[in-house]
Amino acid sequence: MDLRTARGEQSKTALKTAFLELFKRQDPEKISIVDLCRKAGVHRSTFYAHYEIIDQLIHEVLRDCVAEVCEGFDSQWNLALEDGGVSRSLIKSYLDRFLSNPTLQRFCTCSNSGRYRTLITRAQVEYSLETTTDHVRYYTAYFQNAGVFNCVLEWLDNGMPIPDNDVIEIIHEYSKIMYRKK
Repeated sequence: MDLRTARGEQSKTALKTAFLELFKRQDPEKISIVDLCRKAGVHRSTFYAHYEIIDQLIHEVLRDCVAEVCEGFDSQWNLALEDGGVSRSLIKSYLDRFLSNPTLQRFCTCSNSGRYRTLITRAQVEYSLETTTDHVRYYTAYFQNAGVFNCVLEWLDNGMPIPDNDVIEIIHEYSKIMYRKK
């Protein structure tokens, strides 16, 4: 990696880190590019060298979060269906990993969360299409197809009104429909 590329990666990392720090205290709509650059210690021109608008940075942050959740799955997991649906243990593991990601949690609970829910779904779909590790792509697409990701987002969006085990069972039952043999 040449020096220019390394500096570019450092500045992108600084911008993401600054965004996450500011995001802890305020909703994304209230984070200005000026404040973001000040926090990251870069000039506005550096921001614009990497992104046209702040939503592109947010999209990268969400892709990173989705990658953290999905890349935690071991390639040796048995994806055999359980009772004709996605394994409950696999759903539970996914749910636990999703819920333990503070950035995803914050996006799902901030004001205008419906907008970010769409961006999270987009990041999930793009990640499942672009990831290079076959087993990670498989798990991600598996969850996407089974509706796991959308069910989790809907549950979070509604304030998690029912217990985790009930959500796991709902997703499992829903996945039976998705994988029903015709």
